[in-house]
Amino acid sequence: MSRKIVLHSPLDPVALATKLRDVLGGEKAKPKKGVTGHGSEQDMMLFVYRPNIQTNMNVRLTATMRPDGSGTRIEGKIGPASSVTGFMIFWFGFLSIFLIVAGFAAYSGAPFEFWGMFGGIPLAMMVFGALLFRVGRGPKGKDEKAILDFLARTVQAREA
Repeated sequence: MSRKIVLHSPLDPVALATKLRDVLGGEKAKPKKGVTGHGSEQDMMLFVYRPNIQTNMNVRLTATMRPDGSGTRIEGKIGPASSVTGFMIFWFGFLSIFLIVAGFAAYSGAPFEFWGMFGGIPLAMMVFGALLFRVGRGPKGKDEKAILDFLARTVQAREA
């Protein structure tokens, strides 16, 4: 679900990391609303922080930084964390087992009181999981654009 991204900044890695630290604060700094995160001379992780959304299913940029000519090559992935994708596959897969059993029970003539609850609760949990994933990602494409715009403004990073 993440996509690869390659950016180039005219700043060298040390200057780039210093500028990010100045704008974002150190790793122990309290996140501010909007694009936040942390970085060093070798790597960075940026995401959009929303104080009223308490989920880590947000879009993030995780990248490594290497010297590239007179500037820095920023190479990484932007999208939800891979652990989020793995968890969602597990979540929907596990709940699907209950839906299959409920469908088989309905087909076999079991009373609605059994298969309705046996299938309804997991179905509601799937809807809740999908909503949580959707809310955590923010408005479609807006977080990714905000992160890339932040890098363009702050460290003059452009797609390579």
